[in-house]
Amino acid sequence: MKKVFLSASALLLASAFSFAGTPETKANAKPEVKTSSTVYHYTSESTAPGAFANTANWSEGPSGNPSCGLANNKPCEITADDAADLSSMLSGQSNSNVLLITDKNRQ
Repeated sequence: MKKVFLSASALLLASAFSFAGTPETKANAKPEVKTSSTVYHYTSESTAPGAFANTANWSEGPSGNPSCGLANNKPCEITADDAADLSSMLSGQSNSNVLLITDKNRQ
């Protein structure tokens, strides 16, 4: 009976440690990094090829344009982590591709 009790105790102890993780894995665990997103709005009236992907035509903040979200002729708003992320998202994109990745488009 004593052997059964010791075997069961050892099994329970082993199970508990298998779920707890080791100090090495806990020390190497990466904390979750929460990023905040930024809305950028298209400030130009240009529809020339490449204009939508030009970061100089975008400003931080939501659009005040009342037609934002009502048409598909020009981009209106896009969400990115920061200016570098915006640049990466737009880089090399055609105007039609930019219209596909924006959150809202306008007339």
